[in-house]
Amino acid sequence: MNKKLFCAILASTVIAAGTVCYAAANYTTSQNPYTSANKTMQPLKGNVVMIPSGVCIPAVTNMVLSSEFLTLGQGVSVPIMNNYYYNNTLVAPSGSSINGTVIQVKKAGRAGINGQLMIKFTNILTPYGQMIPISGMIKTDDGTGLLKGGTKMDSAKEYGKDIAIGTAAGAIAGTIMGPLSGGKVGKGAVYGTAVGAGAGLAKSLWDKGEEAEIPAGSQIEIVIDQPITFSPQ
Repeated sequence: MNKKLFCAILASTVIAAGTVCYAAANYTTSQNPYTSANKTMQPLKGNVVMIPSGVCIPAVTNMVLSSEFLTLGQGVSVPIMNNYYYNNTLVAPSGSSINGTVIQVKKAGRAGINGQLMIKFTNILTPYGQMIPISGMIKTDDGTGLLKGGTKMDSAKEYGKDIAIGTAAGAIAGTIMGPLSGGKVGKGAVYGTAVGAGAGLAKSLWDKGEEAEIPAGSQIEIVIDQPITFSPQ
């Protein structure tokens, strides 16, 4: 082969290869939206909703929540009857449930000891299967989430009332029985008062306290005690 012809063919081949490499490099840079030269072009992210602590979610009890029969660690579920929105965003549609666990329970006892009940709610389950983690309690007047069948003051008041009734009845009985037994009226009243007070005390010790209870069909509020962040479907 002629030497000049061979050199011409070789030069043409090199030039063609360089053109192809340049075109490929230029295509990669201009067409790929995720290269370092185009960092601002990122895929869009889904909508994220944040609910701060202190927000209340309404629900309705579909069963009796009572310290009488609920046990420690037992699961509890309350339904959301209407669509729940936060800042115009649908968080939980009607038919969702708020689920939790009994973390404290005490049955009512004698001597006016009232029952106690606390439930910790941990998630919302929507009808289409999305689970939203939460941390919440049933809203109470004192903000503790602890349901109480009564207060110590109420128990003390009832205790004092029972003794007062017993004392009065005993004094009347003593006034009547004193002369009949040959004694003096004052002496009979003292004996009767002591007996009546003892009867009142026995009644107070026998009386059972009240259970912490929310009837079925009651409207309650679950107050969120930690912020919630999630992506609604």
